[in-house]
Amino acid sequence: MNNKGSSDSALKKEVLSIGKNSMIYMIGQALSRAVGFFMIPVYTRFIAPANYGAMEIIEILSSILMFTISIGAADVMSRYYYTNRDEEHRKEVVSTVILGFSAVALPILAVFWFGARFLSDIVLDDETYRYILQISFLSTWFGMLCDVGYSYLRMVYRAKLFVIITTLQLVIALSLNIWFVVYLKLNILGIFYSTLISQGLIGVILVVGILSRVGTRCSFPMLKDMISFGIPLVPSRIGLMLGFVSNRFFLRWLGPADPAMALAQIGLFSLGHKFGVIVNRFVNSPFNSFWGPRRMELLLDGMVDSKSTVARVCTYATFCSIFAGLFLSSSIESIIEIMADPAYKGAHAVVPFVALSYIALGLESHFSTGIICCKKTKITAYITFLSLIVIVAWNIYFIPRYGLIGAATSNLAGYFVRLILIYYISQRLYPIPYELKRLATMFTTAIIIYLISQTFDASSPYLNLIGRSLIVMTFPVVLFLFGFFHKGERQMILETIRMGGKIVKI
Repeated sequence: MNNKGSSDSALKKEVLSIGKNSMIYMIGQALSRAVGFFMIPVYTRFIAPANYGAMEIIEILSSILMFTISIGAADVMSRYYYTNRDEEHRKEVVSTVILGFSAVALPILAVFWFGARFLSDIVLDDETYRYILQISFLSTWFGMLCDVGYSYLRMVYRAKLFVIITTLQLVIALSLNIWFVVYLKLNILGIFYSTLISQGLIGVILVVGILSRVGTRCSFPMLKDMISFGIPLVPSRIGLMLGFVSNRFFLRWLGPADPAMALAQIGLFSLGHKFGVIVNRFVNSPFNSFWGPRRMELLLDGMVDSKSTVARVCTYATFCSIFAGLFLSSSIESIIEIMADPAYKGAHAVVPFVALSYIALGLESHFSTGIICCKKTKITAYITFLSLIVIVAWNIYFIPRYGLIGAATSNLAGYFVRLILIYYISQRLYPIPYELKRLATMFTTAIIIYLISQTFDASSPYLNLIGRSLIVMTFPVVLFLFGFFHKGERQMILETIRMGGKIVKI
């Protein structure tokens, strides 16, 4: 009994720590990536759907470059950082990642830079986008520096500094976006100028600050080992991203024959995706910013009940992502009607499917723990390839028949296959007692509440937003009333309510 009580106490302490730090990172990451969200009213009024679609394609190509040049740098640094508690070793890990990976990235960047004309002509049927592509590609190198810098701040638990810097990045990016797009009328070129300047400035500030603290040593044997660990993550991450974005290309190729109309369809899909990705950017990413390194620290240090803690935290994190996805999906039609230009009507239809895909992605980050702990990253490349085949086949068959809905559901099909395979293999390598029954209960309850919310239909988008949001707010209440939460969890919830939220005060 004492051991169980001690375990429950340790779990409670861990959960509260995760909640506190995740909230801080949520604020920071939400700010750092909120530019596109805050600018939606501006984008939809100053940028036509066709140009919006072109911007999305350019961002996809830049993301492919980012995954290629980074070679999983942030994850590599985290994995090697915790293998040794010696402070000098840890400093060498950080400096090796910053200096070594930055240097390795330059020749790859050069290939993409000089190939911009070819990519512009092939993918966008318009060579005039070449210069914008080059600006975007250059931004990715600085973006990699930002990611590594932010990862370091998370590893050393500098959450407040993380928020300060991301806030600074937001202010710079928003100001430049408004200046370039609204006042200088540069259209999407202004957006990419803004990204280059803001990421370049923040990336340099982070790197200079970190290197002044850890030194400028670069261990070539360590770098070689790191690259060997990180390379298998590249095709896996690119495949993962292509699973999410390939539907844009298939909409372009299998949609309307008129390129302008096809890009307009991509523009609608892209707007819906910007809302659906909120689940990832405001819930999954902030949570994993703290929990990713902390999870490795718990498991690699062999801490007592670490596997049970990882499993329970998986349940809590998935609850948050499901709740966020449910709230977003039920109210998105009204939100888009209020925020966006009428030309973007219909974009809401893809949001529930996109949100569900990102919920699955969040769950995958937990299920893949065993693969990462055992350094079997090559397996994820094979799994990604299989899931990508499913997504491509789905797109080819369903997009010509169902358009946007066919594109949105393709990710679900592929990621369902991916999730099952990752869970099965990871459990064989490093078993963790995940609470599958509770996870299934949450998904089922959320789907039922979503369907009920859609029956509420008022004459005003504002009334619809309020009514459907109130229905969705019953989700945790329904789970509570039907005995979903364990005794200790119920006590914690009731205690939190009685104390007015003081327990989770940051």
